[in-house]
Amino acid sequence: MTREKRPSWFKMKIERRELVKQLAPETTVNVLLACWDYLETGEKGTALSPLEEVAFAAFLPDLQESWEKYEKRIESGRKGCRQ
Repeated sequence: MTREKRPSWFKMKIERRELVKQLAPETTVNVLLACWDYLETGEKGTALSPLEEVAFAAFLPDLQESWEKYEKRIESGRKGCRQ
C-alpha cells in the first residue's frame, strides 16, 4: 500500500559505500528498490534474500531518519513553523 504523503528522499550516507561496493549489482538494485518501497509504504518488503535483508538493515537507520525529519517538517508546517 502506497502512502499518500511520504518523504521524497533519503540520505545515502557515504559510509554505506563500502557495503554497496561488496554487493553484486543485482543485490544492490534489490536493496535500493526495497529502500524506496520502504519510503512509499513504511514497511519492509518480504522478497529479499538473507544477504539483501542484512544490507537493507544497514540502510534502515537512514530511512527512519528520513521519516522522522519528514514528520517534523509536517508538524512544523501545521504549527506555522513555530517550534
